[in-house]
Amino acid sequence: MRWSKSIAAVAAAFALFVAPTLAGDVDFVKEIKPIFERTCLKCHGPEKPKGGLRLDTHEGMTKGAKSGKVLVPGNAEESRLFEVLTLEKDDPDRMPAEGELLNKLEQELFKDWINQGAKWPENLVLTPPAGTNKPAEPAVDPGVPISDAEKAAVAKVQKLEALAMRLAQNTNLLRVDFSLQGKNVKDDELAVLKDMANLVELNLGGTTISDAGAGHLKPLTNLIRLQLHKTKITDAGLANLKGLPKLTILNLYGTEITDAGLEHLKAMTHLERVTLKGTKVTAAGLQALRAALPAIQVER
Repeated sequence: MRWSKSIAAVAAAFALFVAPTLAGDVDFVKEIKPIFERTCLKCHGPEKPKGGLRLDTHEGMTKGAKSGKVLVPGNAEESRLFEVLTLEKDDPDRMPAEGELLNKLEQELFKDWINQGAKWPENLVLTPPAGTNKPAEPAVDPGVPISDAEKAAVAKVQKLEALAMRLAQNTNLLRVDFSLQGKNVKDDELAVLKDMANLVELNLGGTTISDAGAGHLKPLTNLIRLQLHKTKITDAGLANLKGLPKLTILNLYGTEITDAGLEHLKAMTHLERVTLKGTKVTAAGLQALRAALPAIQVER
């Protein structure tokens, strides 16, 4: 009898402790608003929101990003917003992109909030926490004049339903993102990129691009950041990158790259960071790469 009473008491105490997150509506102002302001508004506030996504207003959140909707009220599992907030730390698409990820309790709060209809108090506008300092604006590289060939290439990329946009209003530098097209991207479709003299950021992550597609990257001599995570790129494909003099960030997460592929990177003294988690690179191969490029940062 005493044992039964003890179990009942513990169960009652536990129910009281978890009740706020497991029962009833999530309180947006008290529970969701602080998370948005702490983790999202640095990149998705009113000034130059990344990807065109604003998360400081209900209108901005429901409108979504340039790539499409990010929220399905009533269905967290189908909401891109919830997906990126629950990715692993090493996933290049995780949000927030910098800093600490949401803890499990915060993730559950977000899930419940979306499943309950993603309610947002009328006319409420979110702001970053008091004391948040904006980083100094770096000097903007204007790029090179846009040619007719480049205009045509941008139009072709957009026709493929990929994202092609300027990095900022006061520059001609371009970012192209095929990641949302996934398996629909064909190797030969990358041939159009050769005419993009201002292309500095290219995301092919999650596509089925292979070594044949990597061959079309050779002319991209102004490319700075290249995302090849979760593609079919192999060691042979990396040979196409050796002639890219400005490439500083390379993501090979989740590919079939081995130590042999790293041999192609050793002469690329401009490389600053490479992601090798989920590859077949060994400790010995990594040590050899670091010996050739002592300053390189390796995420593994």
